[in-house]
Amino acid sequence: MKGVAGNNAPWFVAGAGALALIVVLLVPALRGTSGESAPPAQAQAPAPIESGAPAEGGPPALSGNMRENADRLFNRVMQTREKGDTAGAKFFVPMAVQAYQSSGELDADGWYHLSVLQTFGGDPAAGRQSAEQILKTNPNHILGLSAAANAAIDQKDTAAARQYYEKLLAAFPTEKTKSLPEYQDHAALLPEVEAQAKAFLKR
Repeated sequence: MKGVAGNNAPWFVAGAGALALIVVLLVPALRGTSGESAPPAQAQAPAPIESGAPAEGGPPALSGNMRENADRLFNRVMQTREKGDTAGAKFFVPMAVQAYQSSGELDADGWYHLSVLQTFGGDPAAGRQSAEQILKTNPNHILGLSAAANAAIDQKDTAAARQYYEKLLAAFPTEKTKSLPEYQDHAALLPEVEAQAKAFLKR
């Protein structure tokens, strides 16, 4: 998975096109004309994955900032999935993926969100590639290793998933103490990630 280069004219054109596409796709959901009602918003954002819940009632509000749109759509996907509405959650996945891919250079949190969306949306190969973008910079990144392991599991690559989780558990005591923005944003998720790794490795 290659990130979109930032700070150039083609990126602005692509971003504008992506925003237009997202608006077009969201209108039927907002108006209830897609044949199904739009996934309802929760009264509060569920922990631990989301940070900054979208507005209640219908799809998340869009702005001129593509990364903000991407994060809002990611939050909506995660909220709806946690409510048990898998179909409703997957409705927003293509829009969220498109938004992240049009957001220019992604940070670790952006790559993590994109990986989670791609794997959940049925493309674990892309999800694993996105997670590997994080690991290129920090091979011990907790969220990167977790996302890569989950993608490998969906690919039925048990050996790779085991390697990712082994590395995660070895690095966890030191890595969790780092003051990385994504660790702070997903602080409640980190213990769950450790527990998932231990359960997979039967420890």
